[in-house]
Amino acid sequence: MLTYILYTLFVLACLILIVVILLQPGKADAGALFSNTLSSTAFGPRGTASLLAKITIGAAAAFMLIALALGLPILTGSRSVLQSESAPAATPTPVPAATQQASPAAPAASPAGSQ
Repeated sequence: MLTYILYTLFVLACLILIVVILLQPGKADAGALFSNTLSSTAFGPRGTASLLAKITIGAAAAFMLIALALGLPILTGSRSVLQSESAPAATPTPVPAATQQASPAAPAASPAGSQ
């Protein structure tokens, strides 16, 4: 139940973030930065943050925190891949005698004949 609420808040934060970023006014065009009439608006003081900027910061913070919360296995109820599930003790399985090959440790006796 908690994961559904977190996913809903996550999607809502994503949508708010998209809309708020698209609504923000753009800066001066890039050509104005390199001209002789460099105004103080390009690198001037920011002043107070507008309501749109505060909403952007809040939505970005919510997006990151919810994304981190959704990644926690304790909240989602998932287990790590690296954790084993009470596996039985590893016992060697017997190999059928037909598939075993003779080891080359003892060389076969070759006829010792004269040349």
